Amino acid sequence: MTEFYLLTKAQCPLCEQALTQLQQLLLARSIRLHQVDIATDEQLCREYAWLVPVLIRAADDAELRWPFGDKLMEFVQQ
Repeated sequence: MTEFYLLTKAQCPLCEQALTQLQQLLLARSIRLHQVDIATDEQLCREYAWLVPVLIRAADDAELRWPFGDKLMEFVQQ
């Protein structure tokens, strides 16, 4: 099972939209999604404060930045 990390922050409407998009995907294989609030980690907050939501594929640390658009399905299935 492929693992992904969705970097988010509190009261972020874009983060909520990103999570909804991920939940609506119809995937041939299942994924494990971990939500990470960047506020809990000072370094993540410095690096991603203005970039969230960001989806990270654990297998290779590849990042998909918002807006995900048509790239989301391909990114998740790689």
